[in-house]
This record gives sequence, structure tokens and C-alpha cells, in this order.
Amino acid sequence: MARPPLRERMDVFVARCRSTGLAVTPQRLAIFQELAATDRHPSAEELHAAVRREMPTLSLATVYKTLDTLAGIGAVRPVSRLGARGRWDANLDAHHHLICTVCGAVSDVTEPTLDAAARPARRVAARHGFAADGHAVEIFGRCAACRGARRARPSTSVHPQDQEGRARWPRR
Repeated sequence: MARPPLRERMDVFVARCRSTGLAVTPQRLAIFQELAATDRHPSAEELHAAVRREMPTLSLATVYKTLDTLAGIGAVRPVSRLGARGRWDANLDAHHHLICTVCGAVSDVTEPTLDAAARPARRVAARHGFAADGHAVEIFGRCAACRGARRARPSTSVHPQDQEGRARWPRR
């Protein structure tokens, strides 16, 4: 399914802010627009660098606070933290992610079989006294580019490792 045009996503964002009582500031608009305009799942640092071109006084702390605030109203969502940097997504349509543990690339995946896991996920959540609002699957591995590059040269994983060098998968 194609995503709506950026202008439409911006209008929905402004309406969401207003409906939750959140002020629509130039900083929030600029950060959301930069995030909504890409499928790359940028980090806060990458968003900061991009938005600072138009807003030179914007601080990295403001970007972090804004992303946390926007996540709190459901306008954006965090993507798995690989290494030291979290990644962000403004695409709120049902989808999942493929995450490369070597280069950190994040790709969107729409897959009905993964969507079908919602019912068993809700049952598991209910057994633990948790009311699930949704679910997302994150599949970790190596992208095609890194698999090819690995044959040519050893790579350094962005995924945390234990003392024996084995990848430690994120705990959920």
C-alpha cells in the first residue's frame, strides 16, 4: 500500500498534535517533516544534522526531547536500538523491519504472515496481564550488501556482543 503524500501526513501530524493538546512548534514540524519524508529510519543525530541546515540553533537535546514527545502521542515510533543510536520511523502503517546487524540498515517489510501473529501476540500478552495495542516484528541479520562485503573483508558488527564475541539479541 502506498503511503499518503507528505503534505497529507503533515496535516495528520498537526491534527494529532492539536487533538492531544501539544503545541505545533516550528521545531516539531521540521523534525517530523524530515522524518516523514524518508524511509531510511534515521537516528536522532542524523535528524539533527538534517534539520540544522534550516534551523542552525536547533540543539540535539531538542531533537531527542521532540522524538520522545512525538512517540508519546503516537506520531512516530522508535525502531530497535543497534549500537548506541536509536532509529526512528514516522510510518505508522502496519509493517515490520529487517535490521542489518553489520551496517545498521533498516528496511520496511509488509508481510501478511507476520501481521497474522497479532492474535497469538495478544493471547500471550493477556496471559501476562498486558493489553496489547499492536505488534511489530524485527528480523535481525545481514543485508545483501554486507553479506557480499563480508566475503571481501571482515566487518565490525553494530550489534552488541558478549565477551566471547557472540551477538547478544535485544531483550524484549
